[in-house]
Amino acid sequence: MRAQALVLAILSLATPTIASIDKPYNSQQPFTSTNSGIVGQGDRYDDQQVWRIDWSDYSDVNKQDIMNVIELLNLDVWHSTQSSLDVRLSAKEKDIMGNIIPSESFHPFISDLQSLVEESLNPGEENPEDIDEKFSEISEGLRKKKKNKGKKGKNPKPSIPPIQIDPFNLTTIDTPFHDKFHTLKEIDKFGRTLIETFNGTRGIEITELNLGKTFEGRIIKGWSVKMNPNGNGSIPNPQPIPEPDPNDPEPDPRPLPDDPDHDDPATPAFEKRLWKSDDDLDGMELEFVIQAGQHGREWVGPSSALYFLHHLLLRATTEPNSDPAILLKSFRFTVIPQINPDGYEYSRTKSRLWRKNRQDVGGKGNCLGIDLNSNWGYKWRASKSTACSEGYGGKEAFEAYETKAISEYLSSAAERGNRVRAFVDLHSYGQLFMFPFAHSCDDFPPDAEMLMEAGLGVAKAMRTKQGEGYEAGQACDLTYRAPGDAIDYTYGITDVRWSYSAELRDTGTYGFMLPPKLIRPTADELTAGLMYLAKFIYALEVNPP
Repeated sequence: MRAQALVLAILSLATPTIASIDKPYNSQQPFTSTNSGIVGQGDRYDDQQVWRIDWSDYSDVNKQDIMNVIELLNLDVWHSTQSSLDVRLSAKEKDIMGNIIPSESFHPFISDLQSLVEESLNPGEENPEDIDEKFSEISEGLRKKKKNKGKKGKNPKPSIPPIQIDPFNLTTIDTPFHDKFHTLKEIDKFGRTLIETFNGTRGIEITELNLGKTFEGRIIKGWSVKMNPNGNGSIPNPQPIPEPDPNDPEPDPRPLPDDPDHDDPATPAFEKRLWKSDDDLDGMELEFVIQAGQHGREWVGPSSALYFLHHLLLRATTEPNSDPAILLKSFRFTVIPQINPDGYEYSRTKSRLWRKNRQDVGGKGNCLGIDLNSNWGYKWRASKSTACSEGYGGKEAFEAYETKAISEYLSSAAERGNRVRAFVDLHSYGQLFMFPFAHSCDDFPPDAEMLMEAGLGVAKAMRTKQGEGYEAGQACDLTYRAPGDAIDYTYGITDVRWSYSAELRDTGTYGFMLPPKLIRPTADELTAGLMYLAKFIYALEVNPP
């Protein structure tokens, strides 16, 4: 049989157990299919586990052998690094891999996947008593304190009902919108509400972008924000940031002018550099693009992107001399929270772990979908995997509707009169912040020193904010990636110097099923990291030393 012969030829580690397989096992076949209209009531994962392979001592050849078998069997790789590989397995697949991988290097870390899926899903209807619980407790405590002020005794009157906060009241970052995952309609409403709340305030200009359509006809939306320096309440011109004392081995942090958070230990320390940007950026509008949602099941990325945009607008409109206000005068920030709305909707309603888009790609097995992050047109090459594989990169670069739409937006910046200067692609999980290239470490960016310096600062800012560790480095060093990565394209083709890919929380406890209670902490640390990166670029290129 061709499949078994190929496995035996590829793997010197192979055992007779593999020879009993007549054809690759299709892990995308649904286990059950029930009412698909409610989150979590589609495919089930009752016999599924996630196993971690410790391959830190394996040679590159052995690692590639394992990846070849994973591609052949259409297995679902969750996370890969140079030291470990997380893969979702059914009982049958686990037996196969267990005969390939030595037992001491192979162990489960999510033993009951279906239970974890159920625990992570949002309820169909919120219980009003649970809405914004932590803020209700605070408000109730304040009311009790006020009512009992000046009274003797310990018998206060019953407290009044807690205040409920409208999720779409965007005048506060404490809105409970940021404490749950949302439908596409709710995300669209959030964007419209941002425009209604902030557009025109202190010169803020917010534009809703329709970037293209998906295979199933959904619009890929984004929101672009800039502060007009001539608008009402505009901020003063950017001020130069003073040089640190060159005789001081530990230069003081160099915050932006009049920043109320100047004593934050995560504020960057911009040492004197021997380099600076060679590009003539005078008079050119610089754009900072944040993209999320390439993989449908990675819900925390879109949520974190929206939180960042909301934070940016709130600070800029309420604190005229804050970092966001100054940065918005020099940069246009464009947030594309959900580049893969078809995959996201399918993940929400039918198959929680769906990764790809929902494009008809033909071929045997009637399998659907392209892995968007393997379909960008830099050093792209056809995958050995079948169309049923989770990592299927398509028959050609930009075959996916979504990658084609966003690449056209990025490459047409000059027509809009601006320059995309930074691009950050949000994913989960792994807690990494990475610069190009992903496809191979043989392709080394000439800006690697600058990219690494900024990346290390971002990782520190994120760690300082919430205490969670993030690692920075080149993508090919930190992960085991395929060609066709978004940041390889933005850096290698569209010349976006500050191109990064972020893997948000966590490191494997929940994987893609991060519970809603961790949305806000994840988004908060991402916001700290993105602010650091924007300030780094500002100090280097807008007001260089």
